[in-house]
Amino acid sequence: MRKYIISGLLILAFQVWYAQINTDLIKKKVTENPQENFYQLLNTFKVNPSELTQEQMNQLYYGSKFVKIKYTIGNYNSESGTFWKPAQKRLPKSKAEKMVSEAESKYAVNPLHKNLLDDMMNIYRALDEKQKEELCSKQKDLIIQTIEKSGDGKSEETAICVLTAGEVLEQLEKLAASGPRAEFSQKMKQLSDGSILTIYHIGDREVFVKLVGGYFF
Repeated sequence: MRKYIISGLLILAFQVWYAQINTDLIKKKVTENPQENFYQLLNTFKVNPSELTQEQMNQLYYGSKFVKIKYTIGNYNSESGTFWKPAQKRLPKSKAEKMVSEAESKYAVNPLHKNLLDDMMNIYRALDEKQKEELCSKQKDLIIQTIEKSGDGKSEETAICVLTAGEVLEQLEKLAASGPRAEFSQKMKQLSDGSILTIYHIGDREVFVKLVGGYFF
């Protein structure tokens, strides 16, 4: 009897940990009331991200794909080789001082991109702004945790949910590193909510990855 109770609890814990992201509901909520279901959450994330529950993080992070943000992931990508390039590695204090004001203006609009957060941490580290650096680190950790908790990647129903094509490829890299080289294949399909499901196969290993909202920024 005790064995069955423990098994039941483990199954329940697994279901709670990998709660499938309902992107239809997230899109509906953020479209109908963006102030409550995105911008208020974003304001909390900017100053005290630990206050957000996992459900709120899901709503904020994946909901960002369905609202118009002035500084998008696409904007960051277009500037990654120009404005942001010095901050992608250790940089001198003088360079950090020159770019911090503009960098903070972009970060303040959209602090939901992991690479941008890495760049901000490098800038703050150069300026010895430990508190601001720690905030960016916490924000990045919560984003990574949100992606990890979105699914185990073992089925379409528990696909790992991501926002960018780069994050889709990250899951392929993890799959490749999880075992020996073998025959590779992939399948893609468009889902009813506009998302794109990619299924990677390497030998008998596979991972399901859902690009929430599809290829748009």
